[in-house]
Amino acid sequence: MTATSTSREPRNCIKCGREVGPDETICEVCNHAGMATPSASQYHGTVVVAIVLAVAALGIAASLSLRGVGPYGAQVLHVEPAEPAGFAITYAVTNEGTKPGRAKCQLVALDADGQQLRTRGTVTSQIAGGATAELTETVPGLQEEPASVSVSCS
Repeated sequence: MTATSTSREPRNCIKCGREVGPDETICEVCNHAGMATPSASQYHGTVVVAIVLAVAALGIAASLSLRGVGPYGAQVLHVEPAEPAGFAITYAVTNEGTKPGRAKCQLVALDADGQQLRTRGTVTSQIAGGATAELTETVPGLQEEPASVSVSCS
């Protein structure tokens, strides 16, 4: 053995177990037709194509499942004190889409100067397409009634 040669472990046929050359995966006896075996790059290419197609199919499925849901319109109806400390905010959310869905809403209480006092995030129950739901959320920790409350839903 010379310094430039390397020793390789013998490879075996994937069908029968006979010893094959370093660049072969199947022996001549098992490969009756003499067909070439796929290379490693062909295997990897097939896997990459399958992954890309699966991700694209998931994206299309997600897009189709959300079609017709929302957008959501929202408005504050009234604000009243809540016990022990805070204010109950009643608001209406309208699903302007054609399919039922849940809206993620953000209530923001502001003082007279427009400074943010408190925020409250919430998720509505299911609202049918074209329907309006009236909800009440308590914003705790407010010592006095906010000058204004805004609500936005998506």
